[in-house]
Amino acid sequence: MKIYESAVKKPITTILVFVAIVLMGLFAYSRLAIDLLPEIETTQLTVMTSYGGASSSDIETNITEPLENALNAVEGLKKLTSKSQDNMSIITLEFEYGGNIDESASDIRDKLELVKGSLPDGAD
Repeated sequence: MKIYESAVKKPITTILVFVAIVLMGLFAYSRLAIDLLPEIETTQLTVMTSYGGASSSDIETNITEPLENALNAVEGLKKLTSKSQDNMSIITLEFEYGGNIDESASDIRDKLELVKGSLPDGAD
């Protein structure tokens, strides 16, 4: 009860402590790094390949699997998911945070150039 008694007996001190706490809070609030539109670094890249007139099983064997095999060697790759559907293959590559996504994109382009010759004619 000592703290309550001293707060009641010395109201000026109590008010000054309260004002000091409010001022420190306002100062800390003004120093917060708040951005209306913060820069968000993406960690995913998507490779989409179209091949007109092909079924999803043809896309899987002729396009998705060779691309997956080549792209699995990309440095910093955390997760690779693929989806094969009629006329299209979609491969999503997720990378570790903190890595250089531009280097990864360049590495992906290099891997795709190596595999491009083994894909069927008409695959884009």
